[in-house]
Amino acid sequence: MTSHRDRHKRQAVESHSAQADLFAARYRDLAGDPYSSCFNYSRHRLEVLLDRLLPRDGRGLRLLDVGCGTGHHLAWARRRGFEASGVDGSPEMLARAAVLNPGLELQLADVEATPFSSESFDVVLCFEVLRYLPSSAGCVAEIARLLRLGGTCLVTASPLLNLNAYPIVNRLATRLRIGNLVRLKQFFHTSRGLRRDFTTSGFGRVDVHGVYLGPINWVERLAPWALSRVLRAWEAVDARAADQPLLRDFSGMLLVHAFR
Repeated sequence: MTSHRDRHKRQAVESHSAQADLFAARYRDLAGDPYSSCFNYSRHRLEVLLDRLLPRDGRGLRLLDVGCGTGHHLAWARRRGFEASGVDGSPEMLARAAVLNPGLELQLADVEATPFSSESFDVVLCFEVLRYLPSSAGCVAEIARLLRLGGTCLVTASPLLNLNAYPIVNRLATRLRIGNLVRLKQFFHTSRGLRRDFTTSGFGRVDVHGVYLGPINWVERLAPWALSRVLRAWEAVDARAADQPLLRDFSGMLLVHAFR
């Protein structure tokens, strides 16, 4: 019998497989104008943090992207010298990742049960995966298994309290057809809950960062013509505010930086 968790994972894989071309196009657009959409801006702000938190020279370090999608962050890691590999549950996503990263090791697998040996990697990335899992415990435990002692991971999660009110919108979208909103049920986190989950899985130090702040998705929907100008003006404030301890749980994305 298919479990509740397995059903949600299968639905997430099917949804992302259907959107593989869309995600590939979005990431290509990111290289041109990071302010042209909320998606681009969120990934731009994420990469600002990655630049700060990961070594600029990854030579001699093995990196795994769990839920690598179309391979954008694998390409980013390769440019920094990491020996990179990727795993994803969607064959369509992996096909795009292979085009972007020829010759790279890519595996089709469940994010909670990857085919790699324990303690194989120095760095594990896992972006926009936890939001599709009813429980984060299995994926976080798998990341801990994969990391060598002293290794680090960077994992995103969608905040329960984010100012876009997306948790409420998502629940409505799963029951009603609302424009082009995805009807896939998603799952949301707090910084406190994430610290607990990672500590339980054996991580010694767990930092949680807010990536970007503000109800910018509503600007994109209600006044798309103003979005680029608003984001360019907002970013200077956002860079200072999003990761403040009292504000990060209201951000649009959380980033866990945990050490094995």
